[in-house]
Amino acid sequence: MSLTEHEIEHLREHIAHYPEKRAGAIYCLYYVQDKYGYIPRASLDEVSELTDLSPTQLDELITFYTLLRRRPVGRRLIRICDSISCYTRGSEQVLAAAKEAVGVEFGQISRDGAVTVLPSICLGLCDRAPAGLVDDSEDLGELTPEKIRDLICSYAAETLDSKAAGGQQILAVLKDQQ
Repeated sequence: MSLTEHEIEHLREHIAHYPEKRAGAIYCLYYVQDKYGYIPRASLDEVSELTDLSPTQLDELITFYTLLRRRPVGRRLIRICDSISCYTRGSEQVLAAAKEAVGVEFGQISRDGAVTVLPSICLGLCDRAPAGLVDDSEDLGELTPEKIRDLICSYAAETLDSKAAGGQQILAVLKDQQ
């Protein structure tokens, strides 16, 4: 896995807008994540060369920003908030139902490649607690164990064609998990 010359040039142009190269690191990391669904080690080295930050410094950014991922995820990523507002309104039961529905531990890809569920720190949706986020863009509010099970079942029914770009990567990861 590596970025194309065109992609590297695009990132160089973006970074040139900042007074320091490192200021473009977050953009570069999101760019890589959008391409692969996560940030693979080889790409971390490429971003390191572009931004003058070490791979360790980039890894620190990734672990700080919870929307960045170092591991592959299923075709759908469901984050369920477990911060205080959501916790007091039942997120623990929603998380348990989600874990049961996908049949694997949090952070792992379901056996069909459809879903990964992650507990998450506050998503800023406290007024709709317990809340979640799908694919880092679609917010879910007032979740119940029944709602999350239905949602996961609907995602499992989706075909690999609906997110074909990441489908082969997901299948490769599932083979590694077996």
